[in-house]
Amino acid sequence: MPRTRTEIAEFVIASLNALGIEPHPQSRLMRMRRVLMDASGIIQPDHPDFETALEADRDMQLLEYVFEQDHAKSGHPGLKRLLRKLTDDSVLPQDDREQSRGRDTQFELFVAAICQAAGFFPVDYQEPDVTCTVESVQIGVAAKRIKSETQVQKRIPKAAKQIQTSGLSGVIALDTSVGLNPNNERITKPIPDEEFVPLYQEAINRFLCRYAKRIKGWVHGRGVIGIVVHDHQVRFETDASWSLCSMTMRFDTAEGEAGKRLFNSFVFPYVDALPNMQHL
Repeated sequence: MPRTRTEIAEFVIASLNALGIEPHPQSRLMRMRRVLMDASGIIQPDHPDFETALEADRDMQLLEYVFEQDHAKSGHPGLKRLLRKLTDDSVLPQDDREQSRGRDTQFELFVAAICQAAGFFPVDYQEPDVTCTVESVQIGVAAKRIKSETQVQKRIPKAAKQIQTSGLSGVIALDTSVGLNPNNERITKPIPDEEFVPLYQEAINRFLCRYAKRIKGWVHGRGVIGIVVHDHQVRFETDASWSLCSMTMRFDTAEGEAGKRLFNSFVFPYVDALPNMQHL
């Protein structure tokens, strides 16, 4: 049976504690936990902590997935090292336009968790950000959050350079949750899934189409075989509930048939290993 929101928050904090991390009482994760506990999981739109509760829906679900994987259970030293950065950041991501070490780390951990769930062992936390093994080939994954469209021309070339420096064939994983929604506006219109999913997909397709030619130029000759875009938005459902909806899309940048085959061998198990979110 799926955990309730309150149970997810309790699980995340208990998992951190079990790995020797005790978040500060005023850290974003503890504030999120406190709001969910105080309201018993039911928070009305006029509540002063409503936005905190919606943000908790996103962060806590992603972290629940991280802590369900093998590395959290075994206390992998690379994971524990990164966890010390995890609790940084403001409660609302739009308040961290420049530095966002906590959520940047959270995304790296999420990508590593997907690689574990896909069975790409060994998985490690090293340059470019995460490494894993696909069909006996070690692959590097550069995990980057885009917080505004102006960052695209900085973050993608930086990720490509990291992959080139690592000497591995690599994939760039992008989180566009804030980049495509810089004011963190909520999807408040209750749209049925059959209408919402195509609209969501179209928004990310427009982003990829705008930058497709430049992306290929930025990654050319640097061993980047593809890009995976992750986006997570909190939406108002037709049954008057709120939920986390996620979209995952892929973009092939391989420059040869071997690279294309390797990207396909990576991306299909990777997407299939995602938690129970909507993805295409």
